[in-house]
Amino acid sequence: MTMMQTRVLAAGILVAAAAILANAQGPATQPARPLPSEAAPGSTSSEAATLKIGDPAPALKAHTWVKGKEVKSFELGKVYVVEFWATWCGPCRESIPHLSQLSKSNKNVTFIGVAASERKEESGSDQRLTKLKRFVREQGDKIAYTIAYDSDRSMGTPWMKASGYKSIPTAFIVDGEGKIAWIGHPMEINAPLAEALAKAPPVKPAKKSKDKSSSAKDKGKVPSAPPAVKPPAK
Repeated sequence: MTMMQTRVLAAGILVAAAAILANAQGPATQPARPLPSEAAPGSTSSEAATLKIGDPAPALKAHTWVKGKEVKSFELGKVYVVEFWATWCGPCRESIPHLSQLSKSNKNVTFIGVAASERKEESGSDQRLTKLKRFVREQGDKIAYTIAYDSDRSMGTPWMKASGYKSIPTAFIVDGEGKIAWIGHPMEINAPLAEALAKAPPVKPAKKSKDKSSSAKDKGKVPSAPPAVKPPAK
């Protein structure tokens, strides 16, 4: 075998060895892409949370109450569920039937869905409220609880950002003392909600107003004279 042939053979052996080694190691791995925020509900921020379990619940500052009556404040003795969501969020939409069922089963609990993450059009046009109203209208009775719209994060900041939660849907339970009892994904709220209801103080029944009908009827009437008493016989 000539020197040239030896060199060619040696080069071929090196190439074959490199190929075998590469196949043994497998294809190069690609770094995992971060999941979209709505696909990782309940994840928290690395920033220190300033709103924690046991803290007084922040105020209710919605821009518009899209469905249901306005809730101005938390009433002592009552339990509330405040959920942050958006119409474009898939997991949020999946949570709607569950929250609606809970709302129907727990008439003594006020459920509020706060849309604080609606998105403007790519052109910059602000159609957020219009789209939210249309979505709620199309859902009809499928949404069996109050819906509020937060246009400027007036609620999103003191609730979501302060608690360290950066993804939606995220629900908060406000207990009978007006304090945060639980924070998490609405699909996991059943047990914490039952616990909050068990701890809530009984709601005092409203005082019955006195029946003034009888006094109204008798008003203006001259009271009847007492029966005459006969003098004793002499």
